[in-house]
Amino acid sequence: MGKARDFYPEDNPYDVSPSPSVGEPAPPFALPEAYGGSIALHDLLRDRIVVLAFYPSPFGMMCGVELKHLKDMYDEFRSAGAEVVGLATNSVPVMSAWRERLDLPFPQLSDLDGAVSSAYGLLLGKEGYLGGRCNRAVVIVDRDGIIRYRWIASDVIQAEEPDYDEVLEACRNISAALTSSPSPADSTR
Repeated sequence: MGKARDFYPEDNPYDVSPSPSVGEPAPPFALPEAYGGSIALHDLLRDRIVVLAFYPSPFGMMCGVELKHLKDMYDEFRSAGAEVVGLATNSVPVMSAWRERLDLPFPQLSDLDGAVSSAYGLLLGKEGYLGGRCNRAVVIVDRDGIIRYRWIASDVIQAEEPDYDEVLEACRNISAALTSSPSPADSTR
């Protein structure tokens, strides 16, 4: 599994909130989904671990590359006991058009006000080209709501991608740990 690292040096030009670390509780959320309704993190965690794929801009070239890669590996993620969820700071209509254009099999959530991106320490400053956008990142949350893996792009402008095989392997390891944990003894009488 990947180690969390300090992705933002002290002279970082981007104004970001502190990011929750691996081993800490994931900030809860409920957000509108591209095809309607709302999705809450705690609902997703009932059945699977969750891979949160934050990306700065639907219809952006690298965002398309990233989400197509996750789409191609989606069945493998599902087999590993994970659900993939995309998040960006765009409106529901934009997220819907994006999901339809790429024919994505997994939810795309609209974090229009940036509150969730900010809670995860990924919202970029309010100024400039990327102001109000989230950084590219992957966060894996286990079924207990604990962050078990995170990758955050070290340079927002560059075409940096996560190691998709590493993300998948982390999902497999987290799921294996869940299934190999002994069940607590029955204390009912």
